[in-house]
Amino acid sequence: MTRKPVFDMMIQGPIICISCSDDGTKIATGDRNGRLTLADQNGTKNWEKEIDEGIYGLAILGNGNKVACGGKDCKLRMLNSLGNVEWEQTVGKSIWSMAMDPSGQFIAVGTGDSISMYTEGGLQLWEHTTNRAMVGISISRNGSLIVGCGDEFLYCLDSDGNLLWEKQRSDSLWDVAVEKDGETVFVGGWDCKVQCLDKHGEETWNFTTGGYVRSVVPLHDGGILAGSHDGNMYHLSSSGELLEKFETGEEVTCVSASKRMDFAVAGSGTRISGFQMNPVAGPMAIEDSFEKPEIESSTIQNEEHGTAEEYEPMFGTGMFDEPIPDTTGILSSSSEGTGHNTATRSYYSKENYGTEGGEFREFASEVIKGDVKNYLRLGNAAWIEKKLERAEEHYKRATEVDPEEPRAWHNLAICNYHLALKRNPDNIEGAVKSAFGPLKMAKEKGGIDYKSADDTLAYLASQLGLVEED
Repeated sequence: MTRKPVFDMMIQGPIICISCSDDGTKIATGDRNGRLTLADQNGTKNWEKEIDEGIYGLAILGNGNKVACGGKDCKLRMLNSLGNVEWEQTVGKSIWSMAMDPSGQFIAVGTGDSISMYTEGGLQLWEHTTNRAMVGISISRNGSLIVGCGDEFLYCLDSDGNLLWEKQRSDSLWDVAVEKDGETVFVGGWDCKVQCLDKHGEETWNFTTGGYVRSVVPLHDGGILAGSHDGNMYHLSSSGELLEKFETGEEVTCVSASKRMDFAVAGSGTRISGFQMNPVAGPMAIEDSFEKPEIESSTIQNEEHGTAEEYEPMFGTGMFDEPIPDTTGILSSSSEGTGHNTATRSYYSKENYGTEGGEFREFASEVIKGDVKNYLRLGNAAWIEKKLERAEEHYKRATEVDPEEPRAWHNLAICNYHLALKRNPDNIEGAVKSAFGPLKMAKEKGGIDYKSADDTLAYLASQLGLVEED
């Protein structure tokens, strides 16, 4: 059966990670803005703690007595039940994922180029180099098995940090989970599947969702909880049967459940949704699982080259198709458009940017380099899929990676403008005001020769009736 949430709680920033206490009474979340929140099962906030940057991994110890977290500020922390820091350890590089073993003795940490093991007290035991950003990590009971994933690669290590095996998958991975005794490994990624592997990395079954799988969490009975970008959280048995489906209405970024499997939580956008689980639920009928969404596309005629290119105005109405992001120096094509001409528009196509799977592959393989172009490409890929909020996040991150990059500020301004229009199409003045700050920064950083900012400024001025449109 499909279940509705028993509570919804909003937080300020986009949720990246979530953890539920063993008894289900406490819920910890970390968001992209660096805020750590502890709430109870009813959705009441106990406390919030501001961390310097985004939190990408966390775990509640036991019934909520302690919370471990790590993120972009390169520090691993342990906090008590009141939100006070008991200890912090400088890792020296951004933490992309983190997990604590079921016994609470060890912490596995994934960084931009390694997997490492720490004690509960913050002492590093070992580090294994991966040369890839470990966007997902998991650890079995007593630290006997550690698995991590990044790009298309899956790594499995023993308790001493020795590599047991390394597998290259057919598509990029987003998350990985190992069952408490280390006998089973689950992975989720851009192929929209939850895949079950044995301890040697060989697939035993898979389950297809309606979107790419962002989060996988092993359950106490050997089953799995998985969050998908189709807006659902899936409860699967140890043999891959669908037991329950939980609707959130938004793309699910992270999931967790109580040890008793009577309560589950999902993070989607800025919302935390809590659900009552049925641990003895029987398998659902296949037809009750999901419907694969149809992907629609339209074409625009490239006047310069006379060929049809895939392109669709941002919201399908034609009213939000200008201005558009600056792609100068980003595309792989040898011929690139500049400004807001037809040539630039024609390059917003799947041929150049692909689907979100392609978006992630490029990101995961290059992220450790800290190249601002990666985030510009991510923003552009999200843009053509009409996922404007996500494009805005990527462009904002680009301004953080390289504050001197004018394209980052320019494209952030574009997103601000269109998001404001999306919320209120009649408030042109408000939309222009939302774009002015980053656009001013783009002009300041790009100087007199940065014409994209001039073009966008002229367009926005025309919308206010300050200048006549050409």
